Amino acid sequence: MEYGGEENNDNEQCEILLLEEKKWDFEYKIIIIGNAFVGKSGLITRVKTRKFEANTVPTLTCDYITLFLKYKNKTLKLDIYDTCGQEKYRSLIKSYYTASSLVIIVYAIDDSNSFNSIEGWVREVKSYCNPEIKVFLIGNKADLDDK
Repeated sequence: MEYGGEENNDNEQCEILLLEEKKWDFEYKIIIIGNAFVGKSGLITRVKTRKFEANTVPTLTCDYITLFLKYKNKTLKLDIYDTCGQEKYRSLIKSYYTASSLVIIVYAIDDSNSFNSIEGWVREVKSYCNPEIKVFLIGNKADLDDK
């Protein structure tokens, strides 16, 4: 059971598996961070269900999903942590940085405050993560680019 199948430069398929695998070849911890209401949970929902949900509930502390990918005949287990963005809960997410393989910082393209906060999020990553960690930046809500 799979869906997806994005082509990469090597012409290999990457498939998202819907059923849990019993064993995997590699495991990665991914943490998604950013201000409140930038669409972090919406991105997770989109990846997991392949559908856009306009009305997601704000995350309190952290939500967690596991995805399995099949890539070049290897099974990858992705533990994805969707963190809260509200300032009052931010101290609670610091423990989720530990042992992360990848950090995704999300900002909303229609919210200049979320863009201006990127530098602060990068400082947090540098404070709590391995210096070799990979960091991705996602400008979300492209459907609102006219704003």
